Amino acid sequence: MKIEKISDCKVKITISSIDLEERNIDMDDLVYNSPKAQELFWDILYQAYVEQGFEVRDEQLIVEAIPNSRDTFVIIITKYRNRQLLKPGPGKFIKGTDTKKAVKSKEVCFYFEDLEDIIDLSKRIIDIYRGDSSAYRHEDAYYLVLKPYEACPSPLVEAITEEYGCRCKTMEIYLKEYGKTLIENSAVEILAWCI
Repeated sequence: MKIEKISDCKVKITISSIDLEERNIDMDDLVYNSPKAQELFWDILYQAYVEQGFEVRDEQLIVEAIPNSRDTFVIIITKYRNRQLLKPGPGKFIKGTDTKKAVKSKEVCFYFEDLEDIIDLSKRIIDIYRGDSSAYRHEDAYYLVLKPYEACPSPLVEAITEEYGCRCKTMEIYLKEYGKTLIENSAVEILAWCI
């Protein structure tokens, strides 16, 4: 693991598959946001503090996970002290109640029979989809909820998505209550670099 301090508010972490193996973490742990994945995130923040003096207290965080190659990926963590309203860009998910109010979008839900279909889809739309996304499992089906930053997904994204799954009227609030949350934020970005 390599940690670089870009500025007082931004740090870049490069993680390899060897780093994950040493911590006994596989891609499923990351995709399903397991306790191991959460522990890795807090370890990263602690190491960034020890090695680079990157301290996180009460700030909002933007975390970008970007595949760098087949064996490595880069995580960029940016902190905002003044809790300003942010307009997120591609590949970003945001923690903080202020920001959630700032980003309003229309969600669109798609149904899939197999998780592999969502993974294959994510690899196809990663470069063209602009928005947040979540993945769920309910009964024997998988669901991908797209929450674009625009009012609705682009026609191209919808057309490609419908090659893999079917658009449905299921609401995310229903999936959160009755289904199992697989990936709460940035599902497309996370699944796109699954092997």
